Amino acid sequence: MTARWQESIRSALIARDVRERAFEPFIRDYSRLAHHANQLRQRNLALVDAASGASRATTAANQDQNRASLGGGGQDELAVQTAVRTALITRLESELALARSELSDAYKLQSQHSQRLLTLSEQLHQSDERARVERDQLVEVKAEVERLREAARWHKEIVAEKEKQLVILQDELHSLELELSQLELQNDNLKTDNAALLQRWIHAKTEEARKMNEANAFLEEAKRIRRGSAGEEGGGGVGGGEKTGGVGEQTGERTGEEKSSPSKAKLDVKGKGKA
Repeated sequence: MTARWQESIRSALIARDVRERAFEPFIRDYSRLAHHANQLRQRNLALVDAASGASRATTAANQDQNRASLGGGGQDELAVQTAVRTALITRLESELALARSELSDAYKLQSQHSQRLLTLSEQLHQSDERARVERDQLVEVKAEVERLREAARWHKEIVAEKEKQLVILQDELHSLELELSQLELQNDNLKTDNAALLQRWIHAKTEEARKMNEANAFLEEAKRIRRGSAGEEGGGGVGGGEKTGGVGEQTGERTGEEKSSPSKAKLDVKGKGKA
């Protein structure tokens, strides 16, 4: 509320100042006119006083002569006019001297003003030159600012594009990481499956080797029995010692073959396992 009241008073004062300043030229001109009219009135009063004084002096002289003739009255009127002219000339000469003094002062003031005008003109020229340089600099600065703004917009667009590409690359990275984790999981599963398959294959090959060893042993035993049967049929009268020796030799050969056959089977199994 107080601020509104103060603002209304301030607005009223500003409006009053505007109204009063609008009449300042008229008031100034009227003051000069009134001053000039007063001077003219003072001059006229001085002339009237001078004429009145001359008239009174002439009247006193005429009264001393105690009513002169009619020709003397014409001379008195001429003397009054001469006195008025003399007073007027004196007044005009004083005014002329004053006017000449004022004119001399005006010339001096004009010279000072001319010198000041030259100084101000030089200062104005320098100010115009500085203003021109500053305008040129301002144009250059504005152009530089516009160029920098354009560069900033360009860099901003580049940064926005890079950010988009970064988001895309991050998404691709996440996808690749997810795919890599899936591949690693599949690899682990494959390793587990391969280990299980290898174990089963080794177990199957071991079982196969064992069966082959048993078959080889059975064949060796059959061969030994067959050779023994063939020897008995062919020898007939061979002694017990030789038979015993032959049996021992056959038993040793069979035992050696049985020992060598499982080793060979185991070697084959290891070789296949490595393969």
